Amino acid sequence: MRIVFPRYIPSLTLTCSEMLRQIALQVKTENKLQDAASENGAKLSIMDCKPFNKTGMSLLLELRGEEQNVRSAAAAIRHVDGIRQVIEGDNGPDALPMLVVLDRPAICRASNDVAIVCLDCPLNAEVQPASWRFIARKSSDFRQILSRLAKEGIEARIEDVAPLEHKATLTGRQKEIMATAVAQGYFEFPRKISLTGLSELVGVKPSTLSEILRSAERRIMANALGVPFQED
Repeated sequence: MRIVFPRYIPSLTLTCSEMLRQIALQVKTENKLQDAASENGAKLSIMDCKPFNKTGMSLLLELRGEEQNVRSAAAAIRHVDGIRQVIEGDNGPDALPMLVVLDRPAICRASNDVAIVCLDCPLNAEVQPASWRFIARKSSDFRQILSRLAKEGIEARIEDVAPLEHKATLTGRQKEIMATAVAQGYFEFPRKISLTGLSELVGVKPSTLSEILRSAERRIMANALGVPFQED
């Protein structure tokens, strides 16, 4: 296990133990769920997670791609080591929601019983190393996570530690949709894809997509202009 403490991070030396900090790590860990999805040509996204008893975790997943690829990936996930139960939802033409109960992944064990709030999930990364951002209340919580990562054999590198500011950050879903919109030319003039066409790609209704885009654009503009941001 290698933990690197870059010299350019002065926040590590802050003496106030109760200051909220936003921490960004690069972590390299086994990710069998993503492996099962990618090997079968599907895209896997973790929508939500909850602890399940003392050793388990429940994950709400979504598989996207061609129907045959999605079905193959779902079957492969059922055979991943540590999977206890898989419940599939109603699937659309190219998406399948799944509730998966499994042994708690190593990255989640490292943060178990530590007072942090995850801003993104490293298990969503399709390639390694993965980005992991979270909010920690105390320096001791951060040190505890680093120690646990080491014990789990997870390589970690600190990218940034900074006092938490109320910035207009995009949610994971907003980032995904905005990235698709940019890639498909939605923001070009003239547009290369309509709102309806984009909604079919991302799997949400046009009215819902319009609201997601509006909220994301508002957050981006608030950041760009440096104006205070109020939650929707």
